[in-house]
Amino acid sequence: MHTKRIIAIAASPLIAGALAFSPALMTQAVADTAQAPAVSAPAAPKVKSPQEQGKTDGKKAGKKDGKNCEHGESNNPEAKKDKFTKKDYTKYKGAYNKAYEKAYDANFDEDACEDDE
Repeated sequence: MHTKRIIAIAASPLIAGALAFSPALMTQAVADTAQAPAVSAPAAPKVKSPQEQGKTDGKKAGKKDGKNCEHGESNNPEAKKDKFTKKDYTKYKGAYNKAYEKAYDANFDEDACEDDE
């Protein structure tokens, strides 16, 4: 009788283990993890082309100078010359100057600026 108890005690963990790893339970566990939301990495910031950067910088400077009636005060595309190759700087400078003049004219208030002169 003593041997029957040992077999029953030894068999119990095996049965419990078999139930824990049963195909039905494993299928459910896989289904639960498969539906978990995927985590994505944040998108890298968009790098602007030389023309886009020149346009942005020129517009900002022209707007500032137009409001302050100070043509050319903030017009400084040379400040970023070292960030571009020679070819890209030419593109940057052209876009900068064009955007600067357009923004300056759009923000220039002739009536407000006459008092300063």
